[in-house]
Amino acid sequence: MATHSLLGVLTSVTPAPGSKPDIYTNEGSLIRQPVGEAAFGGSILSQAISAAYATVQPEFDVYSSQSSFLRPVTAKSKVNYHVERTADGRTFCTRAVRATQGGPCLYVATISFQKRSLARDNDSTLKYADPLPDFGGVRPYDIAKQDFQQIGFHVGEEDLEVSPPFDWRLLPFKSVRDPAQIRTHAFVRAELMSTRHASHLPAMALLSDISVLELSLFANWESVHEEIQALAMSTTLNSQISFHAPTAKIDEWMVCESGTSWAAGGRITIYQRFWNAATGELLMSCAQDAVIKRQQPQL
Repeated sequence: MATHSLLGVLTSVTPAPGSKPDIYTNEGSLIRQPVGEAAFGGSILSQAISAAYATVQPEFDVYSSQSSFLRPVTAKSKVNYHVERTADGRTFCTRAVRATQGGPCLYVATISFQKRSLARDNDSTLKYADPLPDFGGVRPYDIAKQDFQQIGFHVGEEDLEVSPPFDWRLLPFKSVRDPAQIRTHAFVRAELMSTRHASHLPAMALLSDISVLELSLFANWESVHEEIQALAMSTTLNSQISFHAPTAKIDEWMVCESGTSWAAGGRITIYQRFWNAATGELLMSCAQDAVIKRQQPQL
């Protein structure tokens, strides 16, 4: 599997053979979690959006995905995405997507679309966004590339380990004592051989789940205090993604901001925001709730 085409394969779906209309299945393999047989949540997020995209008119783009992970998805089995055409309007439409593997519902999402012409600048609408942080003129190629081995990109029936298709360049990390004030920033982009919005935006959804906890908590292990070092994410419970720019391209340099705002009762809330590094446009905002556990001390 060529690296330059890996991202497109991981996010694409095709009509499920012999099934009713509006049921789709993953065209390629799923990414497996580093431990066990569960699929990586970003695979499901992106493929569910791709399945919903297949049922809307080409002039519509996704602007919101709200989803819940109900049961583990097995990485080595095909997933069926059942799309319900919940609402169709002239300018907005909504799809409900359920993911199954021959049994009960494993994942459910509400995915909303907006007509592209409505999303363009309009003098009669409000327009504002959080600005891109100032990094003093630092550019992506001023920073060495980092690889996050924790992701463990294992795909395919033979459990092939491949290089993640994302190019991460971490910006300097400022150590703080309050976990809720931890912020990490990085430049990121990926190769995707497509010009279609319906390819780039699902790929952005996959990116939203890539290394979200590692970037938030482990970007500079020596500088993060013991309370944060002890945390490890076990399972994502839900995900909220807001796509702000239908023309966003994952193969252009972006700035990713990651952080955690709250943790208690065995759960943690984490978030990410992405800006276009060249224009400063806010492209995507994401939030997740996850079950957490403490790292086992190394003997």
